[in-house]
Amino acid sequence: MKNYFWLFLCMCLAAGLTGCESDGSLPKVGKGNLARSEYYQVYQGDTQATYYQPVEINQVFPHLPEKLKQNVKLIDPGKLPYPVGKQTAYLVSFLNGKEGERLHQVQFTYLKDKDEYGQYGNEFFIVRMTETAEDPFAKFVNQESGTDDMGNKIEVETIGDSIRLYHRIIQTNSAYVYTYYDWDEQKRTVQMVVTNANEIDFYHNGIMYQVGYLVNENQFDENVQKQMVALAKELVAEKEG
Repeated sequence: MKNYFWLFLCMCLAAGLTGCESDGSLPKVGKGNLARSEYYQVYQGDTQATYYQPVEINQVFPHLPEKLKQNVKLIDPGKLPYPVGKQTAYLVSFLNGKEGERLHQVQFTYLKDKDEYGQYGNEFFIVRMTETAEDPFAKFVNQESGTDDMGNKIEVETIGDSIRLYHRIIQTNSAYVYTYYDWDEQKRTVQMVVTNANEIDFYHNGIMYQVGYLVNENQFDENVQKQMVALAKELVAEKEG
């Protein structure tokens, strides 16, 4: 009987050391703030975010909460204007500061093949979906196409019956900060990349969608911009048939 007890104890300790949880969910790999855009910050301050072990995109679905799982539509990486070398999904949970409710965020990252220095991230397309208790764009309902206070372009359009899509395109040397999750293989932890990006943001079915992209050193290219908007629209397109 003692042998069984010690075996059970060792198994519990091993699970604790690896960060695995008893319900079979992804291991926790750290805590920090939510990745976000400075343009639209639905959750501000310390959100007590918990990071989980990133996985390949096609492996994350069993670990998604039901609300995200019902709304996820993946893009075809072959439609991106660069060869994708790395596809990763990052699941994050956090506490809603107002209600204390635990919500979730998932980030799908499509990075271009490594550059001449062996680094990813020179070009990227990132889809981030965040559960929200309310429409974060309600106060921007009267915003129209034009430019922001830094001179960057804003294109606003309505898709479907009511989805307002806000496309922010960098055209100057100044832009708001954009952050996204990345994996530090050496430290075995999630890190935050701080950069700038063009953004396509909208709200649908209780989910805040934020698409960030940087292509071809952000050279102004209307074809690329239209291509990115088309991909963003696919995320909420109705299924045929």
